[in-house]
Amino acid sequence: MERLDKILAKSGYGTRKEVKQLIRAGRVELAGQVVTDPGLKISAPDVDNILLDGLKPQIHSSLIFMLNKPGGFITALSDARHDTIAEFIPPQWQNKGLVPVGRLDKDTEGLLLLTNDGQLSHRICSPKWEIEKEYHLIVQGRPFDQQDVEKFANGFKTRDGTEFRPSKLELIDGFEAYLTVFEGQYHQVKRMAKSTGREIKYLRRIRIADLELDPDLSLGELRMLTDEERENLYSACDLKDK
Repeated sequence: MERLDKILAKSGYGTRKEVKQLIRAGRVELAGQVVTDPGLKISAPDVDNILLDGLKPQIHSSLIFMLNKPGGFITALSDARHDTIAEFIPPQWQNKGLVPVGRLDKDTEGLLLLTNDGQLSHRICSPKWEIEKEYHLIVQGRPFDQQDVEKFANGFKTRDGTEFRPSKLELIDGFEAYLTVFEGQYHQVKRMAKSTGREIKYLRRIRIADLELDPDLSLGELRMLTDEERENLYSACDLKDK
């Protein structure tokens, strides 16, 4: 059982104070009956019977968003010296416990997830679960060739002893490729490229598990995952949707 105002507030329908006001104004119904008590305890099955302004609200106990991160912003919610991704989170979703899932470097663009589900975040980031992350990259230096495809596929160890697990390198041309990794080491893609004599000129994450970056999402835009996207992501992480 959970309070009605808390259910709506954590789903992004306002602060607790704002939600209490809209409930008291008679804008919420439960099983066809107007509810004006913000503290009414709701059972899990009854959540599906909530209406707000005559419409069924989108309610989850966890929140997951995809952000098309632009370059020039660090993956943090506050920093005294740098611009952060926090400025892309709309006011109604602030203070909901959202944190970035892993990180993208300051100059890296693309798919970044934000969630308040710590277990989901851990599984996406943990090498143990081998969740795929795919990147589009452009390098400078020595061009890629088929030997690189095989080297990445077999995994390799660098001179400093760092071991990179097998990954999938798909060449577009000598300097442009897609790279799918199954772990999340610090600066991994850049370090893999550097260890083979190349520097990354452009890097963009385009997929996590089966979740692809929405092509209609402009740089700096954020949206909630659809129910299908949520279900597939939880399934990939061997978890049940909340």
